[in-house]
Amino acid sequence: MKTAFRARTRHRFKQSLLICLAGLALSAVFAFPVRFALAQSRPTIKSSDFLHMPEIPDANALPPAPGLIFDMTEERYVMFDEMVSQIAGTKFVLIGEKHDNPIHHHHQAQLVNALSARDGLDRAVVWEMFNRDQQDDLDQAWNTMPPEDLGAALNWTESGWPSWHDYAPIAEAAKHHKLAMVAGNLPQNILRPMIRDGITALPPELARSLSLPDLPDDIAQRFNHEIAQGHCNMLPDAQLPAFAMVQFARDASLARAMIDSASAHGPNPDGAFLIAGAMHVRDDIAVPYHLRRFAPDLTDDNVVVIILVEADDPGENPAGVRDYAMRMGSENVADYLWFTNDLPRDDPCKDLKIGPEIKNGE
Repeated sequence: MKTAFRARTRHRFKQSLLICLAGLALSAVFAFPVRFALAQSRPTIKSSDFLHMPEIPDANALPPAPGLIFDMTEERYVMFDEMVSQIAGTKFVLIGEKHDNPIHHHHQAQLVNALSARDGLDRAVVWEMFNRDQQDDLDQAWNTMPPEDLGAALNWTESGWPSWHDYAPIAEAAKHHKLAMVAGNLPQNILRPMIRDGITALPPELARSLSLPDLPDDIAQRFNHEIAQGHCNMLPDAQLPAFAMVQFARDASLARAMIDSASAHGPNPDGAFLIAGAMHVRDDIAVPYHLRRFAPDLTDDNVVVIILVEADDPGENPAGVRDYAMRMGSENVADYLWFTNDLPRDDPCKDLKIGPEIKNGE
């Protein structure tokens, strides 16, 4: 019985195989004219046709968009990891921000973490948001509590800065890598006296440390213009030089804090990060100007400036990378521009009022 069953099975299998082969043969016969016709109907592409094809735009010439990072030296967009690799080992790393954009603080924390992990350097983190007279309180809080509690410990809500919740990731990255926290800005209580009396209002020890020269004319002109715009052109022209000197002194204070915190690490200092507003980190006139003044041996390889910039909504004539740089006064403001989303904001000039004590220089 098994032999008969196997014989019938083999016979049926042969029949099925013959039917399949016949079907394939017929399909090939009928398909050939169709394929031949399709082949004949396709246009022949000649090499000369490529001359008339639309040109593919250079990606590096495209307008900035959120998430893109532009290397101003090499004039091309780079990925985050490539930027980190390029700046690894740099002594002073300045990261400029728009204060009220939490995306910027996230990116600052990302860079502090990634660069510290990449090169292992023990850079201090210098803050514009903490004033020099807060350093003792900052040291105590840094050594005794988690980063998320620093704001409450240092009366952050009364400082006028955006929420500490937005800045805390930077402190968490610093804590993870055991980096020092440094208060870099001028004490708040000397600002009004400086507007009235100039640099003579600086405490003697701080004045010696900053050793401020006369404000160079080119920097003074830029500061005067920016301060006037920043105060919605409501400041008397006579007050602009006083405000410009305060800006100059603030930049010097931040630079001095970076130099001093690096020196505190010993004979081979690792350097410092700076967390500050974009205008404070500009390479041509701001904190880097004073870094080179305090340490004339610094080379360009010792300093890198990264500015976080809010990209415009796209339009018919979008701004280019250099247009964004020129908004900050020069094409030479940064080594990298890192573009982000912007935020909806009210008109800052709508309800601004300048008090009589400012107008009178008091």
